[in-house]
Amino acid sequence: MTRQAPKRRDRHASEDLQNGADERKAALTIRVDFGAYGALGPGKIKLMELISKHGSISAAGKEMGMSYRRAWLLVDDINRVFREPLVEKQTGGSGGGGARLTKLGRDVVGRYRAIEGAAATASAADLRALKGSLATHPSPRPDSEC
Repeated sequence: MTRQAPKRRDRHASEDLQNGADERKAALTIRVDFGAYGALGPGKIKLMELISKHGSISAAGKEMGMSYRRAWLLVDDINRVFREPLVEKQTGGSGGGGARLTKLGRDVVGRYRAIEGAAATASAADLRALKGSLATHPSPRPDSEC
């Protein structure tokens, strides 16, 4: 399992508050936990979508602001979770290699997005209610998130 750094506040949040923008939001993030096998969440799905778009692990990682090594390690992690690889490397000729999603990879991305869409639809009213219950301005948070 990979360890993630704590999420930082949007660097424009204080500017938005000074300009009168309402920072209050409530968003649902889906993470599918497979127990000992690992997990699949928005970051890995986005990486797979960008690999499909660019045909390259390197270009996908670059667009997400990560090193090739980090992107490659995530792809390796993704491929180990399922019975077949979701991303396959292509050996290159004169133009070099690349990568693409397998049929199972495209299916997994589609199913994840379907789950995400269904959850967003089912939770929309509750998210609006939660957002409406937030304080007018966020209070400073301690460094550790609970």
